[in-house]
Parts: sequence; C-alpha cells; structure tokens
Amino acid sequence: MFRYRTSLASLALLVAAAQSVQAQEPRSMSELFGTAQTQQMLMQMEVALAKVQARHGIIPEAAAREIERTANVQMVTPAAVAEERRKVGHPLVALLNVWATVAQEGAGEWIHYGATTADIYDTVQVMQARRAAQMIIADLRRAEEAMLDLAQTHRATPMIGRTVGRHALPITFGLKVAVWLAENRRNIERLQGWLARTDAGMLSGAVGSYAALGPKAFVVEAEVSKELGLGEPWPADWKGSKDMFAEYGMLLALTAKTWGKIAQESFLLQGDDFRELEEASMAVGSSTMPHKVNPAHSRTVVQLSRQVPHQAEVLLDWMVSIHERDQISNSDTIGEISVTAERLTKAAVRLVETIKVNPENMRRNLGRTNGLIMAEHAMFLLGGKIGKHSAHEEVGAAAKAAWQNGTTLEAELAARPSVAKHVAELDLGRQLDPAGYIGLAPESVDRTIAAIRKARAED
Repeated sequence: MFRYRTSLASLALLVAAAQSVQAQEPRSMSELFGTAQTQQMLMQMEVALAKVQARHGIIPEAAAREIERTANVQMVTPAAVAEERRKVGHPLVALLNVWATVAQEGAGEWIHYGATTADIYDTVQVMQARRAAQMIIADLRRAEEAMLDLAQTHRATPMIGRTVGRHALPITFGLKVAVWLAENRRNIERLQGWLARTDAGMLSGAVGSYAALGPKAFVVEAEVSKELGLGEPWPADWKGSKDMFAEYGMLLALTAKTWGKIAQESFLLQGDDFRELEEASMAVGSSTMPHKVNPAHSRTVVQLSRQVPHQAEVLLDWMVSIHERDQISNSDTIGEISVTAERLTKAAVRLVETIKVNPENMRRNLGRTNGLIMAEHAMFLLGGKIGKHSAHEEVGAAAKAAWQNGTTLEAELAARPSVAKHVAELDLGRQLDPAGYIGLAPESVDRTIAAIRKARAED
C-alpha cells in the first residue's frame, strides 16, 4: 500500500514536471527550433483543434480532454516518434501514430481530425518565427540601451568624421552612435510591424477549400487561432504563399547588415592606426605575437552578418511555389536563420556593452592633418570677407600647399598676400580649433536619444 501511494505521488510529480516543461519559454533559438520544442508546439496546435472541435460537438469532449492530458514530450517522446518516422517516412504521421498509442479510450482516433499536415506545420512555423522575432527584438533593445548610454556619455566628445575613407569634418562620437541607434531602432520597428502583420494560423485543409472541417470550418479556424494566442486568420489560404517567411528573412538580413556595418566600423576604429575604440577582452590575440588583442566581438558580428542574408535568399526562393502546394519546403531555414541571427545579436550586445572609448586618441587624430579638416570653416569665415567662391580657391590652394610642405592650414593662409590681413582680423588660430566646429552634433544626439526613449516607452 505504501509503495502504491509512493508511485502515485511520483506520477503526480512527473505530470507536474511535464506541465512545467510545457509552460517554460524556450531559452534560446536552438531550443525554440529543437526537436522537443517543435514537437511540443505541434501537439499544442492539435490540442487547440481538439478543444475547439469538442466545444462545437465535432469530436467527443472526453477525447479532447485525453488529447490534452497526453500532449507532452514526456508521454509522447521524441525518441519514439523518431523511431516511428523511420518506419512510416512522414514526420506528422509518426507523431500521430505514437500519440494514438498513448492516448486512452480511443482518443487517438480524434487527434488531427479534419486537418492536414500543412495546416499544423505552417501554423507552428508562424508561432516559432513570431517568438524568434520577439527574442531578436529583445536583444536589439538591450543593444539599444547600451548605445543610449554611449551616446549620452559622448554626446560632445569630438572625433574626426570620415567620408570616402578620408578625414572630412569634426563630429562627436555620440553623433556616430546616434546614427547607429536610429538604424537599429528602424530594424526594431520593422520587426514589430512584421509581428503585427503576421499572426495568423491556418486550418483550411489540403488545398485550401476547408472541405474536411465542414460548414463550421471558418469558426473552428478562428477559435483555434485564438486558443493559440494568434490573431484573426487571413481570409485566403496561404499554403502556397510563403511571402510572410520571406519578409521575416529579409528583415533579419537588414538587421544583420546594420550590425555588420556597426561592427566593421568598430573593428576599424580599434586598429593601431586609430585606437579610438577598444574591446575589453581577456582572450589571447595570437599564438606568436603576445602584444595582440584582437577585436573578438566585432569580428564575430561581421562574420555572421555575411551569413544571414544568404539564408534569407533561401526563404525568398521558397515563395516560388507550384499550384496550391508543391511540398517543396525550405522551412528548416526559418530555424537556421533565426539561430544565426541570434548569435549575431548576442555578439552585438556584447560589443556595445563592453566597448571602451578613447577620447584622447580621438582628439589626437583630429590633428593628424595639421588643421586641414577645418578648411570648410576657414572658407566660410573668409567668404564673409572676399566672397565664398574666392575663399574656396584661396583655401584650396593653401590646403594643397600645406599637404606638400607639411605645414598647417593656418600658416599657409597667413602666407598668402590676398588673405593674410583677414587671417589676422579673424583670429583664425583660435577659430580653427576642431573641437569648436562640431555644429549641432550634441543637440542632434539629444534629439535622437529623446526620440528613441519615447519609442521604447511605447514598445
């Protein structure tokens, strides 16, 4: 009697543990798209169908309860399903066969009643992609938070702005980060838009005619979607339409390229010729060169930013389907691109959370051209005296001489008889300080931070 009571208690604990596993959110993309989680979600879809059908008298209520009771990967193990699949060659039929042997009182006869495989798999793929998008957004928001801090701290930290790979004009590091912030925010909002557009399940039958589910098919489909936490079904069947998954892939590709750009620039600014940024790393940089500290996080992001777009191309090609459904599926790529994208965003978060800024080196680099980066400012200052076009010619000639002679822009302008007196009057030596020519960069940073904080509050 004691042993019997103990086994009942153990069974209760086992059931409780199974329910706990069912309720637990996946902790990673690999887990979300893994065999156990995918099977659990397929079973969740079948349970929702059974519950709705029982509500409408289509299948027995007792069968629906038994289907729900046995819908977990502890009772219907992935190993048993895999073994059955080797026999039958069909993934969902294998699951249904094993499940039917577990479900009691003939409830197995009512699993998957009136549905087709594509109904179940396509709906689950939407659910998985939605969860994946939410996980990516969470990482992007975490990176956004770190960049907000960077932008705020360095809103007025002067550095050289570079165009076409050359020194152009002074900016602030905060302004550079604000540009990153804005692009990252647009990617967040694009993914949020995709989530708003893509929240529909499907139960339309083999060719989208709803024939097997009968006259209540539209109602059943809508209620099953609601049971799963999804929105209203699309009015038309979408078995042969995979544009929503292609869009998902394209958005991940855009996000990857944004971070590829940020990481590539961070990679370059850490180089010994710049030393404006630095990744905090304890890793060994080289097996032969003890002095090297390599940029691990930015390098990882750049690498992965090249992979995601190629995986997105596969999802784009998946759109070309023949007739109502050709069964040529690239659905595995949804998981593959999501896993790669998560690896990228995790590395991106580490990059912006650990990056170290070197303002002193930024200031030093501002002076590398001996004042030539202030040519625009000098031109406009002199333009007020001799006209803009004449000033452009004079400053251009002085800049060329400064390059050739290794002198400063101010010195060459002062040596030109046509403008020498104006150089003295304007006190160019004081006015050509790069730190004083950052325009509204700090205010632009403030405006960007305010806009993004407002958007975050509304997310």
